[in-house]
Amino acid sequence: MVQQHQAVLKGNGINNVCALVLDVETGNTLAYVGNIKDAGNIEMEADVDVIAAPRSPGSALKPILYAAMLHDGLILPNSLIADIPTQIGSYAPKNFDLGYDGAVPAHRALSRSLNVPAVKMLQQYKYQRFYETLQQVGITTLNKPADHYGLSLVLGGCEVTMWDLAGVYASMARMLNHHSKN
Repeated sequence: MVQQHQAVLKGNGINNVCALVLDVETGNTLAYVGNIKDAGNIEMEADVDVIAAPRSPGSALKPILYAAMLHDGLILPNSLIADIPTQIGSYAPKNFDLGYDGAVPAHRALSRSLNVPAVKMLQQYKYQRFYETLQQVGITTLNKPADHYGLSLVLGGCEVTMWDLAGVYASMARMLNHHSKN
């Protein structure tokens, strides 16, 4: 399946692909494909285990910030977050589509993976605190001090392994599966 999917992605210049499937309840690894196998093509870098390699998580840390802020009572799902042109010092985050929606509910900002609201939320939460939260939930690859990453931390301005990220997401899923709605 991974090989077939990579054949499609290769048309868009994506050479590497991996898959990691964990059992949410036990954390056991059910499937592990570290990279596509193509020994005849050195451009594929098939010898690199993408699962173990620290790399930018992109927007994958946004749900962790959202959950931390919900947990601490700093936001509710319908709390309005500003999605407007923003400049914080020399940092000017932009949304992927380069557009802005004005005031957007936090849950919609998350589901649409909007960058500006995520940075605004991190500004409120404090990146130093989020850095510590990431370490507490199992991100082990933050090798530089929090100030090095700053507000870009929530947008993937750090290094994370798929192992760590899969473990964090499995933990969140486990908590959701066992949450009672009283």
